[in-house]
Amino acid sequence: MEANGTLQAVLFSFLLMAASVWDFRKRIIPDSICILVVLTGLIDFSPVRLLGVLAALPLFIAALCKPDGIGGGDIKLTAAAGVVLGFWGCMTGLILGLMASLVFYLAVQVIRRLQMLEPQKAAQASLPMAPFLSLGFLAVFVLNTGNMLLL
Repeated sequence: MEANGTLQAVLFSFLLMAASVWDFRKRIIPDSICILVVLTGLIDFSPVRLLGVLAALPLFIAALCKPDGIGGGDIKLTAAAGVVLGFWGCMTGLILGLMASLVFYLAVQVIRRLQMLEPQKAAQASLPMAPFLSLGFLAVFVLNTGNMLLL
């Protein structure tokens, strides 16, 4: 892997980690992080990767259907990651991230039931999506680039 690819890998990883921490702590993803992710995509730029922003459409449509569901930061982070990963890479990362969040949510529900706690309280709590989306996006990035530096 060349120096540009390594720089992109380090920056992309760091920014996704920063987005995850912000989302976990404050339930917000700063626009500045999303902008920096887009700029990271310009390090190894390909015009076709710009179509990756369209991978955020399912989240955008879901947010329109249920306004209190998915946050705008998750949509922007997905669109920004699309510039780095391209459309299909971002869609794959999105699916992986959503599956990871579903597994986590189901595990929490099972644990709460085993502990005889009310399952509805966990359902009402907001779930930060950035950590799960970031896992999916990083998995795709590592598999596409073969960059073992991230592992």
